Formats: sequence, structure tokens, C-alpha cells
Amino acid sequence: MPKLRHLAFGSVLILGSLTIPTVLRPEWGAKVLDAAPWFGSRYSWGSDGQNGRSGRDGRSGQSSADQTVFADGTALNLDLSGSDGSDGSDGEHGESARCPVYWDKPEHNINGADGGDGGRGGTAGSGGNGGDLTIFYQQPQALRNIFADTTGGQAGLSGRGGYGGDGCECLYSSWRVKTCTWEEVAGSNGQERREKCETKTYYCRDGSDGRDGADGSRARDGSQGNVTLIQGLSSIPVDNPTAKISVASLQASPVTLTKNRWRSQSGLLSKLGGGSKVPNDYTEYIELWRSPITLQWQANQPMQSFNTAEFSLSLSDNKSLAITQTGSIWLDYNVVKQGEGFQINVVRAMTESDATQLIRQGLEGQGRDLKLKLVDLGQRSDWLQTTFRVQYRTRNPQPEFREGYTYETRYDEILPPEYFEQNQGEFTLHLGDLPIPYKYLQSGTGVEIEIAAERRFADNSTTKMIRWQGLLP
Repeated sequence: MPKLRHLAFGSVLILGSLTIPTVLRPEWGAKVLDAAPWFGSRYSWGSDGQNGRSGRDGRSGQSSADQTVFADGTALNLDLSGSDGSDGSDGEHGESARCPVYWDKPEHNINGADGGDGGRGGTAGSGGNGGDLTIFYQQPQALRNIFADTTGGQAGLSGRGGYGGDGCECLYSSWRVKTCTWEEVAGSNGQERREKCETKTYYCRDGSDGRDGADGSRARDGSQGNVTLIQGLSSIPVDNPTAKISVASLQASPVTLTKNRWRSQSGLLSKLGGGSKVPNDYTEYIELWRSPITLQWQANQPMQSFNTAEFSLSLSDNKSLAITQTGSIWLDYNVVKQGEGFQINVVRAMTESDATQLIRQGLEGQGRDLKLKLVDLGQRSDWLQTTFRVQYRTRNPQPEFREGYTYETRYDEILPPEYFEQNQGEFTLHLGDLPIPYKYLQSGTGVEIEIAAERRFADNSTTKMIRWQGLLP
């Protein structure tokens, strides 16, 4: 639909077939605006249109409640569908600027009033979700008498944004006005009156049209409800798939964990009554899995010293056993499947403190023969896997005003195995062989060495930090 325009024809504004002679003068309340770059000053012409109000948002549909039924051959018509969301309403149109007419060409610039912005459209309402359906049954043919609808509701439509209102529009962009005055000047016969005329150009700038409002946001349809089939039962058994138990308790009395098992199937539409509106995929109950868990202590260390160690046990969907063991007691174990159950065999045991007794013995050698020796005071070095991360930093020769001596990193990497050797509980780190410039390895150099020794045993690990600061020998 074409928009109605307000036009200023030089000295007369014509709106439809109505002509209203009105003179626009500053003293009538026109406001002086900031000067445009191409003329000195201008006056507002007309009144800005009001902005349109935004549309109301649509209401979301209601989700259906979940339902459980028992199929015994009786016909059941189950409506678990979500309701539809409502539409968002349209935004109002912006009001067009009110543009008065003027009779003569004014001796000033004119700026047209702006149209109002259109209102934003309302957001559509989301569809409600379909409810989940659980069916207990004995005979498969009883499912044919169940007609179910678990579809989600449809989303409403979003509201449209309103159109922006028209601004005041000039027909002529400029005009010229000649102004003459009389002034007294000295002549041959004394004072004479002389006419002085000046022609000025004035401009009219169109008001801006209001911006069209944005359409409302779209919404999602409701999700379809799921269906679960359980045959041969009247309720779902309570299961106990997890346990936290100490070594002593598990050794003395095996524990039995239980877990309900399910599987995903397809072909539901062929099982229920014709015309059912449900997904073709469904979930089927399989069984209550019972799994006895036992423990065998096969380690050479006496179990009494490690009785407080705990296992966290959890049955998985794929009929496996997940085990975690945390704390200050470290166990090395394996798991053997025995029928529907599992046996945990503990083969070695130690405490975390056995892995944290690594100490610095001292630096030896000079230059490329520089070595750092470490000693493990614990008794399990042969069980532990040890890796080292070395940070080698040298001291700057001049201290800073506030910080004192500062250090610059020359090496910061995990030490490759060829750069250290182990002899039972003794470790020798060959620092001189590292890719460090020779001048930073010379005797008397101020250094700061930090060793992060990671020690691993089975699924357990800890890190021991060792630091040394001083002058190289």
C-alpha cells in the first residue's frame, strides 16, 4: 500500500485536496536546531510522530503430564499431546509527523519533523511438549487396543512489525530571499539615503521516516513424548547400581549390585493401535541385572595395613564394572569377570607417603658435566614410574630497584629419559647435557632450579617439588 506523503510546495503545503494557509514563524514556538554543515541555522517544521507500541507476546502451549498405564486388553485412547502456542500480535504503526503549511517563504532554514518508529511484533508462543508414556503389559496383542498421541504442540506465529510513520517532506529543497535596507551615506550634496540589498539562500530538509518495527521472534514446536514398554512386570524394580566399600568389608562379605537394563528399539507404530501419533522408536525394559562383587587379597603386604582403603563401584549399561580408588592408600589391582559378577584381585599395595620421600642430595660437576642427584628415602622406587620436569633459571647480574635479583628461564621442559638415570633409589639428572648455552652452566653462575617429580603407581599419581637456589660449584 503506497504511503501518504506530506509535501511543502514552496509557500503552500497541500494535503489531499485541503489547503490551509499557515505562516510558520520562529516566535510561534519553532525550535532552533543545530546548524547543518551547509547552512547556518534551521527551525523545526511540524511535530514528530509518536512511536507505535510493540505487539503482545504469544502464550506458550501447556506441556502434557507423563502417564503410566497397564494394558489388559481394554481399549484406551490416551491424549498426551502438548497444546499449541498462541500468536504474537502485530506491532502498531508509527504515527506520521504532523506537518503544518506556511504561506510565504520564511527567511530561515527548515527541518521537517520525523515520523514515529513502528512497534516491534510480539514473540510467538512455543508449543507445549508431549507427555512421556509408560506401558506395562503381559501379552503383546493387548498393545493393539491402545491409541496414543504424544505429539508436541505447534508454535504460534510471530507478530509483524509496524510500519514507520512518514516524515515531513519538502517539495523544494531551497529558495532565495532578497532583503533591502536604506542607509545614510556621505554624498556630494551632503548626507544621502542609499538602498542596500542582500540575497540569501535558505534550505528545507526532509524529516526522516520512522523505522519499521522488527518482526517478533519465532518459537519452537513442542517435542514429542517418548514411550517405554515393560513386559511381565507391574512396577519397575528398585536397583542399587553403586556402592562405596572398604577393602576389609569387601573381603569379609561380598556385595551384590543391581541395575535395571534398557535398550532402544524401533517399530512402535506396528505394536500400538492404528492411528497412534507416537515416535516409531521406543525404550524397552530388559531385566534387573544382579552382579556379585568379591575381593581377593593377593599382595605380599598384610591386608591389615590397608584395611581402610575404599573402592567406589558402579555398574555400567554395557554390563561392565567401573571402579575408582582414591585416598592416601594406593592399590594395584585387576578385575576378572565371573559369570554375572566380578572379582577384584589386589596384587600390590603402598601408601602415598612412600612416593613423596624424594629429596635433593646435591649438585656435582661443572659446565657440561653438571649433575643434580636425588635420593628416594621411600622403599618403593622399583614400583614407581618417575618423570621429571626441569625449570632452569639464571640470575640477572644487576638487581632491580624494587624486586631485587630477578631470574630468567633458560630451560623449562619435561626431561627426556636419556637425560637422567636411576640406580634403585638414586636418580642422577644430567643438567649439563641440556640445550642450555654453556655460559649459563659455568661455575659461580647464580641459578634457581625447580624439579617437579611426578610419581605414578597403577592408577595413582602425585607430584613432589624440589627447589635449589645458589651459585653453581
